[in-house]
Amino acid sequence: MGFLGQIDTLLQWDYVVIMIGAVLFGLIIGILPGLGGSVTLALLIPITFSMSPEAAIVLLMSAYSAVNYGGSITSILVNTPGDAANAATTFDGYPLAKQGKAKMAISASIFASVLGGFIGLFLLDLLIPVARTLVLAFSYPEFFMLGLFGLTVIAVVTQGNTFRGLISGMFGLMLAYVGTDPLLGLDRFTFGSDYLWDGLSLVPVIIGLFAITEAFSLFTQQEAYGSDIKVGKKGAIEGIAAVFKNFWLFLRSCFIGIFIGIIPGVGGSVASFLSYGMAVQTSKNPEKFGKGAIEGVIAVESANDAKEGGSLLPTLAFGIPGSSAMAVLIGGLLMHGLAPGPEMLTTDIELTYLLIAAAIMGKIFAGVLSFVIGTRMVFITNIKGTLMAPGIIAIALVGCYATSGNIADVIVALVFGLIGFYFKKYGYSRIAMIIAMVLGGLIESSYYQSMATFGYSGFFTRPIALVLLGMTLLSIVWPYVRSQMKKSRGKGISA
Repeated sequence: MGFLGQIDTLLQWDYVVIMIGAVLFGLIIGILPGLGGSVTLALLIPITFSMSPEAAIVLLMSAYSAVNYGGSITSILVNTPGDAANAATTFDGYPLAKQGKAKMAISASIFASVLGGFIGLFLLDLLIPVARTLVLAFSYPEFFMLGLFGLTVIAVVTQGNTFRGLISGMFGLMLAYVGTDPLLGLDRFTFGSDYLWDGLSLVPVIIGLFAITEAFSLFTQQEAYGSDIKVGKKGAIEGIAAVFKNFWLFLRSCFIGIFIGIIPGVGGSVASFLSYGMAVQTSKNPEKFGKGAIEGVIAVESANDAKEGGSLLPTLAFGIPGSSAMAVLIGGLLMHGLAPGPEMLTTDIELTYLLIAAAIMGKIFAGVLSFVIGTRMVFITNIKGTLMAPGIIAIALVGCYATSGNIADVIVALVFGLIGFYFKKYGYSRIAMIIAMVLGGLIESSYYQSMATFGYSGFFTRPIALVLLGMTLLSIVWPYVRSQMKKSRGKGISA
């Protein structure tokens, strides 16, 4: 196994010091809303100019490996996702914190992330020889069916209030279509604003819907929102045990994350929402999701980290970035004379394996530090809501502005904070809205591309597209079938 030969190299003291410093930096950036992996790498690349290629790889991959952990901690404790990929963690992580299970949720998320990241990178190591076949297996019809399948999650997560859930989903789809028409190039719903030509940026919308909305809610309460939080050691142990208890869910989510990561440009937020949706649809008790189901945290965080192994595959094999962070990484590698693509897998194969090993070691270091730091941050949930709210708003808005340096992002976050506040007050689903917004753009662009390239037959003649279509239909029908089965069982018992 290629990367194992590089572990000894990374255990040298100079590399260990680099990894620890990079992991701490990555955790801090991850905690700040809206920044994420691409910003982390962009900030560190100038520092690597005077380094050797090996040291630069260790620094970049160690920091990048830690970002997701910081975002998951704040998602659970204060309902503030560090990145778009962490947004789905808030669905059940924050309710768990409200129930006094913050330590359990944090430890489960960290442990699932560490194991998920290791599995993703392990499979990357195995898949490098067959990378071309895997990447080329997906085209526009598969992307369309993938997005359509993701939308069926809305019907499941809004059970009990389906009408308002569908309204939320339709509103999310409307927001997804703000910007330039991918077919005609005309602007839609931009109201004369240049800022909206590229559509609404996902990061400020998510920060507004979750972080700012929660801060507005905290202004109305005098007590600490987490005054019943347990701070004993039992919570952390329960979190780790929960991952093993739901091991098949964990593995399934890992493979979803890897699968989505391999597809260039789809992104981590799609992986997290799809894995969350799959967890809901396959659960025996789907009604508990969104109210504090540890399975929701495990599914999202394992997929989030496993996807990194998948996104590195097209990046290293073809020089095609699997995500925005991978695009920045390619720039960093090129500055050190390394060209991702066939050359990276032939003449520079040892550096490729060093990169994989650095990512794995970075996740291990980040996991340990997150356990030490994250589970001790529970105390912040015992601070009064009126004191917490200004800090959350300040950090969230700084994160929004730092993402692109555009004050319009700050305004968008505040507007969606207000929208989210009224959504929450009147029982409309923020989850349904954000799922529809994330997947709407993918569905529209891939539909036009499919029709232009394959026509209608592309949706029904390609095997992977057909499988995804079958899964979509099954996920729509299954809740009804399950309810009928429960009714028939109830009648049998009463008889």
